[in-house]
Amino acid sequence: MHLSTTSLFIIKVIFERSGGGAAMGILLQATSLVYIFPSALSLAVTTRVGNELGANQTCKAKTSSLVALTYAIFTSFMAMFFMTTLRNAWGRAFTVDEAFLSLTAVAMPVVGLCELGNCPQTTSCCVLRGSARPKLGANINLGSFYCVGLPLAVLMGFGLDMGFFGLWLGLLAAQLVCALLMVLVLTRTDWVIEADRTRQLIGVDGDQQGERPWQDQCSSRLSISSPN
Repeated sequence: MHLSTTSLFIIKVIFERSGGGAAMGILLQATSLVYIFPSALSLAVTTRVGNELGANQTCKAKTSSLVALTYAIFTSFMAMFFMTTLRNAWGRAFTVDEAFLSLTAVAMPVVGLCELGNCPQTTSCCVLRGSARPKLGANINLGSFYCVGLPLAVLMGFGLDMGFFGLWLGLLAAQLVCALLMVLVLTRTDWVIEADRTRQLIGVDGDQQGERPWQDQCSSRLSISSPN
């Protein structure tokens, strides 16, 4: 989300000349509000995954990641509902200018769709951080927002004359690409390998007795199915 906010700030500066900067600022306030929830969840799952991997509890680390991702998806739908329901009322908390209110009302549903990608990708990125792979998450964010989202936003907003709506469609594309890549990485994660790597990073060698049987109850990769 930090990268997407930076992208939006760049677009906002570009867009000031066309009179949409104030509306963009109003929408950024909405995204900042709903970001509180995935942010809190992601901070918690970072600590939990890191602790479980450090203790060689791969099943618990995998389960924590799956539960956090499930809650993130639920939160994303709640955020979309919030944005869509308040599309005509949110702007009135900041201005009475009908031109800005109209822009805000048009863009709010698209902002809500962006949250469908933002919440899961924020949580997934922090799972990667908890498993000592922050560089991978940063690279996915960088590529999604600056190599996909920003060019598409400029192209649709200015090149295709879609204006304010096109800018947010560019962000939507970035959010969806980022979320899909993050989830793909998590589904391909071998948690046993990550636990071994984590223990090497913290200077703990070998397996503690009694932990491998717990691991054997779970598959090493993230899946929707419950452990056998």
